[in-house]
Amino acid sequence: MNGLSMQQKASKAWDGGVPDWVAELAEMAERQGLNACASRLGYSPAVISQTIGNKYQGDLSKVEDKVRGALMGATVHCPVLGEIGRDVCLGWQAKPKAVTNSTRSKLYRACRNRCPHSRLKGGSHAQ
Repeated sequence: MNGLSMQQKASKAWDGGVPDWVAELAEMAERQGLNACASRLGYSPAVISQTIGNKYQGDLSKVEDKVRGALMGATVHCPVLGEIGRDVCLGWQAKPKAVTNSTRSKLYRACRNRCPHSRLKGGSHAQ
């Protein structure tokens, strides 16, 4: 990190135009450390560091959604669970089908059946 704080690293990497969610991510990483930040968001410390440093090659919009949900209070309306955090929504989408749990089965179907918040095949945000 060359002696720079996470906020300084973000500012330098994003040419002074740091998105609000990256600033929030950098602040948490500075305050609690990369490992705690990564654990909270479900990513590796490397992904958090690369995102702050504007070098992450993966799906940056998914990282943004996780940060907005987990750290900034962004919510969505789930057709099964009602109002939930965006990060929680993404977490449910990643779970495999489980026929032994009726709620999980409903979520599995809803996430794959044109839910406007889904990033999965069949969802309106699918890629």
